[in-house]
Amino acid sequence: MSLRVRLILSHTLIVVLCLCIVAVAVAALLQGYRTKFAVARLDDMTVPLYIQARSLAQGEASLDEVWDNLAVQAVENGVYILLIDSEGTIVRQASPGDGLGERPLRLPSGWMPDDLSEPYHGTYVASGGQSFVYAAYPLAGLFGPEKANVPEALVLAVPRSGALALWAGLARPFLWAGLIALAASVLVAIWLARSLYRPLHRVTRAAERMAQGDYGQEIAAEGPQEVRGLALAFNHMAQQVQQSQQRLRQFVADVSHELRSPLTSISGFAQAILDGTARDQAAQARAVGIIDDESRRMRRLVDELLELSRIESGQVQIAQGTVDVSELLAHCAELFQLRAEDRGVALELDLGAVPAVTGDIDRLEQVFANLIDNALKHTPAGGQVHIASREAGGHVEVAIADSGPGIPFEERPHIFERFYRSDASPGDGTGLGLAIARELARAHGGDIEVRSPAGQGAELVVTLPLGPSPE
Repeated sequence: MSLRVRLILSHTLIVVLCLCIVAVAVAALLQGYRTKFAVARLDDMTVPLYIQARSLAQGEASLDEVWDNLAVQAVENGVYILLIDSEGTIVRQASPGDGLGERPLRLPSGWMPDDLSEPYHGTYVASGGQSFVYAAYPLAGLFGPEKANVPEALVLAVPRSGALALWAGLARPFLWAGLIALAASVLVAIWLARSLYRPLHRVTRAAERMAQGDYGQEIAAEGPQEVRGLALAFNHMAQQVQQSQQRLRQFVADVSHELRSPLTSISGFAQAILDGTARDQAAQARAVGIIDDESRRMRRLVDELLELSRIESGQVQIAQGTVDVSELLAHCAELFQLRAEDRGVALELDLGAVPAVTGDIDRLEQVFANLIDNALKHTPAGGQVHIASREAGGHVEVAIADSGPGIPFEERPHIFERFYRSDASPGDGTGLGLAIARELARAHGGDIEVRSPAGQGAELVVTLPLGPSPE
C-alpha cells in the first residue's frame, strides 16, 4: 500500500472515529436531559387540560362529556391521558392512537403518592417493561365525593425513549454530518498526501538516478518543515557524494600518474638489461640501481597511501597517553640534526614550558617528523628551520617555519591534498606527507594551518588540545 493511500485512509479513519466519539458523547449528554424535556412537555399540555377539566366539572358536565374531550386531546398531543381514582386504579384511559387494539397500561403498585394534593412528576415502569414519564394533577371533589371509580387525579404520561430510539433520532443528522465531514477529510487528506508524497517521490527518483551514476541531483526544498529538511539533507548528501566521486576519480588519476613514472623507469631499464642494451657491467649496475630506487619509491608511495586510507577510515587506533610536547620536539630535532647539517641548514629550537597533551606519542612524532622533513626540503643551504612551541587559548601550538621561498596564496588551499606538489617542490617526495600529518593531527582533535606571509618562508602551525588537568 502506497504512502498516499495510507495517508488518505488514516485521515478518513480519524474523522470516522471522531464522529463516533462525538455521537456517543452527544447521546450521553441528551440521555440526562430527556426526562427534563419530557416533564416540561407534559407540564405544557397538562395545565390547559387540567383547567379544562375543572371548568367542565364545575359546569356540572358529566364525566363522559369531560372524557370525550380529553380523549381527543390525547390523540392530538400524542400522550396517554389517565383518570385515576383514590385506590390508584385507572378509571379512564386515552391512548395516543385511535384506541383500536390498544392494550391498557398496567401500573405497578406505589407508582404515585397516596395523598396527591399538589401536582406531582415522576417516572414508572409498566408491567410490560416500558418506562414512562408522567405528570399528575389532583382532581379531588370535582366529580363528587371520594369513592371507587370517581377520578381523583389527572395523569398525562409519555414513553421515555430508550437509547436505541435516541440513536435512531440522531442517525440522520449524524449521517449527513458524517458524509460531509468524510468528503471534506478526503479532500484535505488528498491535499496533505500530495504535499508529502510529491517531495518524497522526488527524493526517491533522485536517489534512483544517483544509484545509476547521475550524481548531479538537487531537490527543491518544498512542503512541511520536515520534508524541507529532508530535501536539504539529501541535497547536501548529493553534493558530498558528487565531491567524493570527483575526489575518487582524481585520486585514481593521481595514483596512475604517480605510478606511471617509476613503472616506466623500471620497465625501460629492465628491458635494457634483457635485450643487451646495457652491455658493460657499469651500465647494468646503473640500471639495477635505478630499478631499486624506483621500486623503493613505489613501495613508499603504496605504504603512505595505505596509511592515509587507514587514518581517514578510522582504522588507526590513537593511543591516549600523556605526551610532553617540548621533549618530543627536541627528540625529533635530534633525529634530523645530521640531515640538516648535510644540507647546510640550521635547526633552531624555541621550546616554551607548555602543558602536556593527551595522544599517541608515535603518531605525534610522525606529524612533527613529516613537517620538519618538508621544511628541510624547501630550505636552501645557509637557511634555517625554526621549531617553536607555545600555549595559546587552551591549546598547544607547535610552529615549524623554514626560510625557503614560501607558499603562494593560491596554492595554500591545496598543500594538504594528496599528491599535491608545487612547482618549487623537490621531485623526490610522494606528495602525501602533509596530508598524512593533517589527518593525524585531526585524529587528535587538532589541526594544521598555514600562517606565514607569501615569499617569506613557510610556517605550518599544529594545534593540539590540552590534556586533562592533574588532580
